[in-house]
Amino acid sequence: MEDGWMTKLRYGIHEFFYTLMTFPRAWRFMVNHRLWVGLRQYGWVARGLVAVGILVGLFMITEVFEWLESHADEPLTAMAIGSDSLIWQWLLEAYNSLSNGVLNWVVLVLLEVVIYHFMRQTLRVILEKDVEEAHTFKPFLNAQIRMLQVSFMAVILQQVLVNIGNAVLPNFVEGLFAIAVQSTILGYAIADNYNEQFELTIQQSLKQLQRNYIGICMGLGLPLFLLLKVPLFGTVLGPLLTSVAAAIVLREKSDLHLVGYQMSEKEKEKADKKRAKAERKAARRKQRGTAKSLS
Repeated sequence: MEDGWMTKLRYGIHEFFYTLMTFPRAWRFMVNHRLWVGLRQYGWVARGLVAVGILVGLFMITEVFEWLESHADEPLTAMAIGSDSLIWQWLLEAYNSLSNGVLNWVVLVLLEVVIYHFMRQTLRVILEKDVEEAHTFKPFLNAQIRMLQVSFMAVILQQVLVNIGNAVLPNFVEGLFAIAVQSTILGYAIADNYNEQFELTIQQSLKQLQRNYIGICMGLGLPLFLLLKVPLFGTVLGPLLTSVAAAIVLREKSDLHLVGYQMSEKEKEKADKKRAKAERKAARRKQRGTAKSLS
């Protein structure tokens, strides 16, 4: 039992570093294949980016008014100089919001259509897999709803795990644990986009990634976690580059594209019961329809 646990840990560490090394390849792949081509067919990309800009703008405007109110008698040079300057407060608040708050999840939701496009374009190249009418409203809406659900679940899980870590771990370990948790959950959110392309439900995606690919999720999430600290440039580039890296590494490490999702015995039993129940309902509806027509 202990040997199996150690083997899984060593494999997870290997996957983590292998995934980190995928990012330079992902950058070259994105540039060489011009994955941004076709973004104009989505009418929602510009709106999403504008929404991000408005969000950041409102955040900064709020900071400006708060700072001016508390520093009304100070010279304008105080806005840029000193540990209490307005610029420093912007940087500090942005760092805290993107690292520990929910703003990173807001960014992921707003940029979901772009993540969706880059993931689909990558799979089109490496697997010759394409979704018919993928640029129309319904597939995008489904992807957006799914990202909202995943993000809501992720925020709650992240908060619970970080609070537990703060309560039981020594002070010098708390920060590392929090970064590991946030990175893994961020990576899961991007990897779920890959699983979505193969029609896994959110529950199936979570089980598959948790059972086999925790190291990959952390390897995807750590660079994203760091890039999200770079305002605007990092918040846009980070999710796109991570989505390409996720498609590449999961294509190489997962057999999902070959055999699909493999249910456990318990899942098969549950699915059989659900199917049998649906068949009984359909049979009853058919009987009622036959009886009604005879009468």
